[in-house]
Amino acid sequence: MGLGQKSQAQEIPGALNFGFDLGGNKYWGNFTDDRFGLGGDLFIRWNIIDWVSLRAAYNAGLIQYKTTPGSIADEQALFGINVPGGSPGNPGTLNHIRYGGWDLMGEINFFPDQTFVPFFEGGIEALNFEPDNSNPSPLEGNAAAAYSKNVIGGVGGVGFDMFITQKVTFNGQVLMHLTGTDWLDDYSDPNNYRQDAYLTFGLGFSYNLFTPPQPEAPQPPPASTTTIINNNNYFTHDTVVKAVIYIDTVVMAKVDTVFLTGATDTIYFNPPINTIFNFPGTLFIVNTDQFNTAVPGNLSNLNQILHLVMQCPNLRVEIQGFASAEGTPDHNQRLSELRAERIKTWLIAQGVPPDKIASTIGFGTSNPAVKERTDVSAAELERERVQNRRIAVKVVQACQ
Repeated sequence: MGLGQKSQAQEIPGALNFGFDLGGNKYWGNFTDDRFGLGGDLFIRWNIIDWVSLRAAYNAGLIQYKTTPGSIADEQALFGINVPGGSPGNPGTLNHIRYGGWDLMGEINFFPDQTFVPFFEGGIEALNFEPDNSNPSPLEGNAAAAYSKNVIGGVGGVGFDMFITQKVTFNGQVLMHLTGTDWLDDYSDPNNYRQDAYLTFGLGFSYNLFTPPQPEAPQPPPASTTTIINNNNYFTHDTVVKAVIYIDTVVMAKVDTVFLTGATDTIYFNPPINTIFNFPGTLFIVNTDQFNTAVPGNLSNLNQILHLVMQCPNLRVEIQGFASAEGTPDHNQRLSELRAERIKTWLIAQGVPPDKIASTIGFGTSNPAVKERTDVSAAELERERVQNRRIAVKVVQACQ
């Protein structure tokens, strides 16, 4: 899980999005002024992995700048006054640069499991531009074919995705376009070449066209309530013990994995070696190893672990930690290890002898208690993820 606010959506590896943004542009070149123009782009974005994406986009717009006496003199000095096909115009009128560019960019996504995902992006651009005046007529250099209007440049900037739903994203970006030419404004100073550039910025929306199927988590057989009779000396109670269990081999009541689903489940019996008790009710605060004490019954679930470990002197266990599928595998692995260590620390603080805990281990997102689906509401997805932020206890030495 990432840092920051509680997650409601995430960048999913393999997801394909289509979107747009609308905004403005600002030009820097030989005739730079303080004028802004209009522009926008269409894009397709593919998540290679959750924190790396590839974006293909087409951006277009109209850059505007005022004609000055100096610009007219520069054009006439460079091309002569009899070049057909137009002129820079009169002082004070507007010249235009119509542009369209195909961009291919890589993106680095920060906090890809969060609702708000900022990113850096950069790549190459194949740009076509058309300088004209307010008539509109091609400017002098354009009319004289003094340069190529198809150039290759670079583009880079920053942006963000903010998930509204699993399918719809609000997005924005700011990009600097280095055109690779000094002719964007129809003039190149022969004594002081400098590359023309322009900035684009905008806001828009994208839609998730495709999300690859997520790996199916192994599902246990349907749960059933089973009664286990007290046949040993290690029960805390002398009553019938009830637990929700899955029995792989029903031989002498051999139990492979016990799933405890609520604070009322009782777990006191002499389990054989390799029995694993899952505690999906042991809840942690998102992205931490701290117990979520705000949830009713969480302390009762912790006490069940305590009673299980303390039921007999010889019992030794392994504490296992698990995380939900948010965030990167490395982050989830470390988080699950911290949660297992947190349970060990808590048990020892309650009086459990340290040697009863043989080891702690984290399994990250492997072996989830439930499958985390991507085609459900944020609330339902969070209910599934809560069950995977859990603890399991494995018996490594039995009571007898």
